[in-house]
Amino acid sequence: MKLSFKHDLGSDGKGYWFALLVCAATTAIGLPFRTSLDPENAAMLYLVGIALAAAYCGRASSTLAAITSAAAYNFFFTQPYYSFWIDSYRDMVATVLLLVTSIIMGSLAARLRAQSRFFQYKEQTTSALYAMTRELASSRVQDNMLSAIRFHAEDMFDGTATLWLAQDGEIHCITQPELTDDLKEKSAAQFCYEHAQSAGLDTPTLAGARGFYLPFKGSVEVLGVLGFMPKIGVLQSDEKTQLEAVASVAASALERVSVAELAERRKVEAEGEKMRNALLSCVSHDLRTPLASIKGAISSMMIDNTLSADSRMELLTSVHNETTRLERIVSNLLDVTLLESGRLRLKKDYYFMSELVGNALQHTKELLKEHSVECAFDEEIPALWVDGVLIEQVLVNLLENAAKYSPPDSPILIDAWTEEDNIRIIVADRGSGIHSGDEQKLFDKFYRGTQSGQGSGLGLAICRGIIEAHDGKITARKREGGGAVFSFLLPAAHAPDVINEAAA
Repeated sequence: MKLSFKHDLGSDGKGYWFALLVCAATTAIGLPFRTSLDPENAAMLYLVGIALAAAYCGRASSTLAAITSAAAYNFFFTQPYYSFWIDSYRDMVATVLLLVTSIIMGSLAARLRAQSRFFQYKEQTTSALYAMTRELASSRVQDNMLSAIRFHAEDMFDGTATLWLAQDGEIHCITQPELTDDLKEKSAAQFCYEHAQSAGLDTPTLAGARGFYLPFKGSVEVLGVLGFMPKIGVLQSDEKTQLEAVASVAASALERVSVAELAERRKVEAEGEKMRNALLSCVSHDLRTPLASIKGAISSMMIDNTLSADSRMELLTSVHNETTRLERIVSNLLDVTLLESGRLRLKKDYYFMSELVGNALQHTKELLKEHSVECAFDEEIPALWVDGVLIEQVLVNLLENAAKYSPPDSPILIDAWTEEDNIRIIVADRGSGIHSGDEQKLFDKFYRGTQSGQGSGLGLAICRGIIEAHDGKITARKREGGGAVFSFLLPAAHAPDVINEAAA
């Protein structure tokens, strides 16, 4: 769809030939009936031809048709025939009226035609701009938007569209990279970018360029440059206006993407800052407490030389426990760093539930010494194809969480069963349970829930990261009768016979 309302049949000379042809055809039609027609009726035939010339070819062609028709009417239909001499006053008046009427009628018909073509052109341009705007509004990727801008510009006008973007303050053509080395074109595009005004073809600035360049003006800065190289001649004024509209719509769309990207970066930075603040707050609190306990215990042993062996052992046990707690906090921080960076690599192998649970219970025996642990899973459960060290870490974190939020002497349940090609594993306690709305938040980093207690809020977040790395899912829910249930799925696997024999 190439848009322009000023190009018509008369603009290249064809309309003049059409006007002469219409005049000749009208004469040929009326001439056989000259004797039976009144001169006024013959004039009406010429008016029909002039109206056709005005409707199809414009004002200049209709004026030519009016003059030639008046001359033909005088030459063929008024006495004396085949002469431009007019004998009667009546014929003279008829000829003059034919000429004046035909010129006025042709002018009005040509004006109506021009208005019709103009409104048709406006409808086409509006539809074209709407189509481009709709496509740009549905896109969020800059490369796709630039392709759409180029396509619509070339579809609307007869020529080649080029798009230029700035890199380090210097303009570069991204659609035709070879133009970046063309001094005339690059100079025009650079001037357009730096001064935010049109340049190049048919402009006062760098008119020697082959392209007409317009800036993508944003609300704050110029975002790029639209260049257009017409295939024939120069751009008409209406085409330049339309290209300016294209550049304006494109600039708004590009600025929207730019603002969205900036907002996303700001959001990421804000989240990062929030995370850093939460980490500092959490770590400073969680590290200060055990360090203070360790320092206090060591200071007591250094100052008081009269301490009994039992008192020294109690202080050393406290130092050992607090050191273990510090080690667990630092380990959790390292695990979160690996999960967040995507550098966690799974070392999968075949493992059995009894092996994983046994190792986890061994690591948490001090924490669980005041709780009874019940393992209800069947020994015949298939093997798991997992990273055993990481799954043990998940079980350890869940058992620590259960011990921390459960009263002494309360039972903790570990159960497992087969669900299709997966194994469902649960760790359930009889603690204070989970508050409504906390089921998913519990797995967020640094979230400690509405309950009071020590902890960095990283244990459950690490569990979720490890389970999701195994393509599984972990959930939390209230337990009937009180308490909480943490459940996750892991893929089952058919272990080789040699492993089954070893396990047996």
